[in-house]
Amino acid sequence: MLMKVLRSVNFLLILVCSLRCTPPDQQQTTIKRVDVDTFEAKLNTLNNAFLIDVRTPDEYKNGHIDGATNIDFNQVDQMKFAFEKLDHNQPMLIYCAAGGRSNKTRILMAEMGFTQVYELSKGMSGWKAAGKPISIK
Repeated sequence: MLMKVLRSVNFLLILVCSLRCTPPDQQQTTIKRVDVDTFEAKLNTLNNAFLIDVRTPDEYKNGHIDGATNIDFNQVDQMKFAFEKLDHNQPMLIYCAAGGRSNKTRILMAEMGFTQVYELSKGMSGWKAAGKPISIK
């Protein structure tokens, strides 16, 4: 009887350790569209998050979220090349004007193996409508 209990306890300890001891290269993948408030919260709380504006350079110059890097969706080969150089485990925050281009970018990033991608569902228009700050630098 005692051996049976010890085997059960041993099994439970192994199970708990295997669930809690996941190596960093097996991180959970999070690829999703989020609303303005969630996007802003992620922008302010995620460590080392990389903010990407996938609009054209002209759109970017007319106002963008502070700290965003412009990677033009319309230049697909250049965009893929830029994405290949990024850390695929680094949190990525992406947006466009209204959500169409960033939605396609989110799917592309998932296919490329990025593990954390948050897309602003209504893009810059949703950001502006919510009264969030815009940078013109």
